[in-house]
Amino acid sequence: MRRTPALRRYSLLAVFVSLAFNVAAQEPSQRYNGVVTDTQGQPLKNARVHIHGRQQYVYADEQGRFSIQAPANAELHISAAGYGDSFITVTPAQPQLNINLSAGGVERIVVAASGIHKYNLEMATPVSVLTGAELSRRTEPTIGETLKYEPGVHANYYGPVASSPVIRGLDGPRVRILNNGLDTADVSRVGPDHAISADAITAQQIEVLRGPATLLYGSGAIGGVVNVVDNRIPRQLRSSSETKLETRYVDVSDEKTVALNHEGSNDNIAWHFDGFNRDGSDYDVPRFTNDEGDSSKTLENSWIQSKAVNGGVSYIGDRGLFGISIGRLESDYGIPGHHHHAEEHEEEHDDEHLHDEESVFAKLKQNRVSVAGEWYTPFAGIETLSLNTAYTDYQHQEIEAGSIGTTFKNKALESRITLEHEAIGGWHGLVGYHVQHSDYQAFGEEAFTPDSKTLTHALFVLEEKQFGNLSAQLGGRIERTKHDAGVLELGHDGALVNGISDRFAAVSASAGVVWEFVPGFSWALAVSRSERAPSAAELYSNGAHIATSSYELGLMYQLHDGELELSEHKAKKETANNVDITFRSFKGDLSFTYNFFYNKVHNYLYLADTGLTMEDLEAGHDDETGEEEHHHDNFGLYQYQQQDATLYGAEFEARYKLDHAQSLNVFFDAVRAKLDGGDYLPRIPPYKTGLGYQYTGVSWSADLGVTRYAKQNKVAANETVTKAYTLIDASVNYDFSLSQLDMTVFLRGTNLTNELGFVHSSFIKADAPLPGRAVTLGLRATF
Repeated sequence: MRRTPALRRYSLLAVFVSLAFNVAAQEPSQRYNGVVTDTQGQPLKNARVHIHGRQQYVYADEQGRFSIQAPANAELHISAAGYGDSFITVTPAQPQLNINLSAGGVERIVVAASGIHKYNLEMATPVSVLTGAELSRRTEPTIGETLKYEPGVHANYYGPVASSPVIRGLDGPRVRILNNGLDTADVSRVGPDHAISADAITAQQIEVLRGPATLLYGSGAIGGVVNVVDNRIPRQLRSSSETKLETRYVDVSDEKTVALNHEGSNDNIAWHFDGFNRDGSDYDVPRFTNDEGDSSKTLENSWIQSKAVNGGVSYIGDRGLFGISIGRLESDYGIPGHHHHAEEHEEEHDDEHLHDEESVFAKLKQNRVSVAGEWYTPFAGIETLSLNTAYTDYQHQEIEAGSIGTTFKNKALESRITLEHEAIGGWHGLVGYHVQHSDYQAFGEEAFTPDSKTLTHALFVLEEKQFGNLSAQLGGRIERTKHDAGVLELGHDGALVNGISDRFAAVSASAGVVWEFVPGFSWALAVSRSERAPSAAELYSNGAHIATSSYELGLMYQLHDGELELSEHKAKKETANNVDITFRSFKGDLSFTYNFFYNKVHNYLYLADTGLTMEDLEAGHDDETGEEEHHHDNFGLYQYQQQDATLYGAEFEARYKLDHAQSLNVFFDAVRAKLDGGDYLPRIPPYKTGLGYQYTGVSWSADLGVTRYAKQNKVAANETVTKAYTLIDASVNYDFSLSQLDMTVFLRGTNLTNELGFVHSSFIKADAPLPGRAVTLGLRATF
């Protein structure tokens, strides 16, 4: 088989890294043993001991004991859930360590997406991390619903089964969804009805970087990043294997889920295995009337059947690690908003299993292979050489009336290699190379985007320096993107245009400072200029997008007397100039964070309502396709356009400890987004505010939360106002032991008042209200 240049580059890179582990000279290091306890001397099982600046870490056993190989004068970060963390610099003269952690306080969490192992409280840009018990409690079938209570984060909500995050009013191609630092490579950025292929139920933590994060992750992260972190490529050796088994039932959708996570190691080999199976029916909702005047208490086509299995293995030595993981995901899920199609089929087919055979639904399949390696001190001046690579083979089919209507395929190969250097003039950081190749295909009724190939190359640098209690952070990225569209069709009976290719060069830079002016209090300022190349969909779209009930035209086209022509205007890069100001308090009983942001975007890309419909296109009256096209003649005609826009807003989050077991929290976020001409941007979320109470005892824990979504009357042209609504949620957990099992039984209630709520940022808000009152019962076992 003939290999492409990109594949040859990756093959040579993999060979280089594998040889590196065999030929490297030994770095002076030592094994350190220790015990982690609380202030009463009780051992802290599963306390995490992490070597700062590396991905390497270990967990303490039942007696709080740990053993880790680390270089001389390395800094260890020791943390445990519910305890304040500790930093210790190890020395060869002190190989035995005794660490005491105090209950309470704010735990620093390493943000994998930061690139240089920054903690969440040290970053100049705002970040939220969902992990541990909080992540387990918030887990939903989609990433969007899992994260929607985070400050600054909402969801575009295409029903509970296809919901993506909206960060500060931005989503789609402006928010990059990552799995362990690499793109998920699904088609969720192309259409809101396309589900994200990453799942929260097997994740260790989910990170949300608000604001531009383009330096490491490219122009697709101009609005933010969501990084789903798991341990599928193991990065630690364990004293004993650990298995987690969870099962849960949700009454509002008759959803039954079971998930398994197993990790272990022997000598220098570590392994990981996880999988889940989820089966749910259509969601119950408060009674509502859809846009066709039909009353319902069920959200049609909101069922889901999904399963996944993933396995990984790593070699972990004193000089580094090298691992590989393989995963398979299959998911069938209904596509809400197609109730009219379902009713037509119901008249023709009286089948009790209508949603399985006759409704509009998606079949998603994904195979993914990931490779990661780290080589510590490969040569003088370099602390770590890292490689992260993933190959993804993705397919998404949309089924209507039992037949395949549309197929989307994407084969993607992505790699990032970085060199983290020792301090030079006090500056510590990394330089790297990032390459991503995507081969996208779409064919069928809803293939509104043509086949395209995208190749992106980039060089980037991140640096930081400490000036007393002030930390300075600088970064830059140079990126080149090439889109090859192949064949473009000018209308259904128009000419075919071959060989369309577009190239863009994007330059991004950022600067930030964090000033801890008093211990436990800090100010942060981040300023960035980020450029984004238009996506292939924004350039070349040309067809009916059934999910959004619209006909979409890309920037490459122009309308002339009802005919499509190639545009005479060249598409421009989007440029965002963003300022973030953050104030944090993370010491004592009261901790809080508030952010103010201002984002001026030049050449902002948006779908504009032309005021026309498909009926106005001459292609809609073609004799051969007329019958099919008339079915969608009422679809509005939207075209991508560019105009300057301004987005600004604020986020606030605070927590106050009433005592060692009880705490209160409050949060708030708001964003305003307008074109410079004065019109509001469409589907911008309203402000939300919330209040919560948490109790954490020895065996019992509970929480109660109230979230208010305000009325959104700052709407775009042809957009309707969305009413306010309030959601009340509560949960209770009980921990106990059964033989050798650590058990947790949990009960959770959401939307306890059964309030009818519509999501303003949804394309189908009138047809897809939020789920009604729901009760989740679950059991988790660890052994």
